[in-house]
Amino acid sequence: MIFSGSFRRGRPQLPSVLMRIQLALILAAAASFYGMFGTLPQAQAQAIVTTVNGSPITDIDIGQRMKLLRVLRKPASREAALQSLIDDTLRHQEMALYQINPTNAQIGQQIVRTATDMKITPEALLGALQRAGVSETHFKEHFSALSGFDGLMQAFHKGVEPSETEINAELAKEGGKATANTEYRIRQIIFIVPRSANSMAAIKGRMEAAQQLRARFSSCGTGIALARGMDNVAVKDEIVRNSGQLSDQLKKLLEKTPEGRLTAPQRTPEGIEMIAICSKGTSTDDSATRAAISAKLLYREMETAAQERLKVLREHAVIVKR
Repeated sequence: MIFSGSFRRGRPQLPSVLMRIQLALILAAAASFYGMFGTLPQAQAQAIVTTVNGSPITDIDIGQRMKLLRVLRKPASREAALQSLIDDTLRHQEMALYQINPTNAQIGQQIVRTATDMKITPEALLGALQRAGVSETHFKEHFSALSGFDGLMQAFHKGVEPSETEINAELAKEGGKATANTEYRIRQIIFIVPRSANSMAAIKGRMEAAQQLRARFSSCGTGIALARGMDNVAVKDEIVRNSGQLSDQLKKLLEKTPEGRLTAPQRTPEGIEMIAICSKGTSTDDSATRAAISAKLLYREMETAAQERLKVLREHAVIVKR
């Protein structure tokens, strides 16, 4: 999936097809979550406990933030919630000065990043927020603040890149693991589900056909011809990917799938999809690893810059506790 928006966090990108799948999943889960959960009823009177440059923070805000922090596995005391809300208010105020208003896609991207850091799926994160009683408005405002402020830091430090010395030093820390990557030659096989056939029976039929092909598929040499001989099946061109370019989830999937076999069929926006592992081999190309290290170093630098900027904003802010 390729997220839209003006700014992108400095992290390695997933292959485009997987990114599209991930985006579809997160947006579908978010849409379902919004539809089921909606917004919480507002209390008739909200006690204002703090103002930040005139912007109020209420008791309801603090209660919501405590729930959010618990889901995010962070300290969730009342004081921790208040400080988190102050930071978000300052972020939004700074973003407003530069007319930065993150899109839903950018907010979705931030949700994916947060879920990845927590080592859970975006769907699991959204489900946890729902069960905890965090309102849609509240968590969207939080992830919007993180996404927009991150974009602002990217803009302030445009053109800043880690030096070769820094990359080499980080590469040396990782030792031989940094270059011992696996090269995969893979092909996507998609059993197309027509838009007019949205019934569960139709989807089940396509899933069964995919399973049948998977059982017969023993090599790309013969299996690709089998797939092409089936109705409404698309076979994509072969692509080569280094394990250093893959997400942990996809890497594990490809590692456990034998060479010459298909991954388990999965429902995606395009239909029922499987990946054929045409070959696996050792790669000594460290370009993907170097790119990942560069992105990691840049991400750290942007985080440091964001914390420093927040510190300055706090020093100049008028924060009144009531």
